[in-house]
Amino acid sequence: MDEWKRVPGRMKPDFSFITLMIVSGTALDSKILSYVLDIVRNPPVDSKYDALKTRILSYSSQSQSTKLRALLQDLQLGDKKPSQLLQEMRNLAAEKVSEDVLRTTWMQRLPTSMQQILSVSNDNLDGFSLIADKVNEVSYFDTVVNSVASDNSVIQSFRDEIAELRAEVKRISRPRFRQSSRGRQENS
Repeated sequence: MDEWKRVPGRMKPDFSFITLMIVSGTALDSKILSYVLDIVRNPPVDSKYDALKTRILSYSSQSQSTKLRALLQDLQLGDKKPSQLLQEMRNLAAEKVSEDVLRTTWMQRLPTSMQQILSVSNDNLDGFSLIADKVNEVSYFDTVVNSVASDNSVIQSFRDEIAELRAEVKRISRPRFRQSSRGRQENS
């Protein structure tokens, strides 16, 4: 180890940078890796970490207009909790959008029934998101209960149909030879 201290700095391999490249190579998406490959192959003499960081961030960062478009048009509630949607919208807004615009945009993404419930409150946006999460939990529970109830009615209708089919099969499969055999006896 002491030998490395005597080797001039420009001759020492930069093991920490090499390690970072190996770790980055296994952790990074292949598209990002190809985007930074020139820095990996020929790292700058000074501030190689900053060069790598800047390149990776420029690849993965969205422009402000892209973030704003996503905020105003693309984001939907989907399977997220309302508070998660709000946090995602806040991250995209990055303090460039007023609280009122954010509140209006967020509420438009919520189901109508939830909007109606929230409209009677004068709470701040964080308070709205907590209320919306609770309403969402109750709504989800109602949906599950209704789904189970409708499943039970579907199952019952299947049972009824099966019973009807059994009765029909039984009626069809009754022996008919008695009727035809009587006819033969009368004819003979």
